[in-house]
Amino acid sequence: MEDKVKCIWNEFSDELYKYIKSKVKNKYDAEDILQDVFVKIHNNINKIEDQLKLSSWIYKITKNTIIDYYRKKKDVTLDIIEFEKELDYDRLDNMNEEISKCLKKMIFELPKKYGEAIFLYDIEGMTHKEVSDKLNITISCSKMRVQRAKAKLKDILFQCCDFQLDSFGNVVDFKQKKFECKKCHDKCE
Repeated sequence: MEDKVKCIWNEFSDELYKYIKSKVKNKYDAEDILQDVFVKIHNNINKIEDQLKLSSWIYKITKNTIIDYYRKKKDVTLDIIEFEKELDYDRLDNMNEEISKCLKKMIFELPKKYGEAIFLYDIEGMTHKEVSDKLNITISCSKMRVQRAKAKLKDILFQCCDFQLDSFGNVVDFKQKKFECKKCHDKCE
C-alpha cells in the first residue's frame, strides 16, 4: 500500500498542486490541501476497485478537499456554489485523460500525413496556419487532415472498445471488446 501511494505521489503531486493552487491563492493553504488529499488517498486506497478510474477518483478527492477548505474558512469571500461551477468537471468526472493517452499513442498508426497534422495541431498546440506553414500545405488542407485523422482515430477506438458517454460527450466508462486488443491495450498501459 505504501508503494502504491508513493507511486501516486510521484505521478500526480505536481499536477495536483498546480490544480489546487489555481483554486486556492495562498501557497501554504494549497500545500496543506495537497497533504490532506494524500492522507485521504492513503486512508482509502484499498477502496478503489477499478484502477482505470484512479485519476478521476483522485481529482474527486481533491475537489472535495478544496470545497471543505472553503467551508471551514470563516472569512470566506467565495461562494461555494460559484466555486463548484468554476471547477473543471471534465477533468474530475470522466475518463477523457485515460482515453487521450491511448489516442496519443494511436496517432503513430495513422498514415503519416494525418498523423503529422493531428500531432502538430492537437499535441503541439499549433494553429492551422502554423501547421500549414510547417507541412507546406494550405490551411484548409491542414483542417481536412486533422478532421480525417480524428475520424480515423475514432474508428480505431470503436473497433477496440465500447464507450459510455455522459451528456457532454465525455467518456465516463469503457470496456474493451476483446480482452487483449492489440490496437489500444498495449498502448494505454
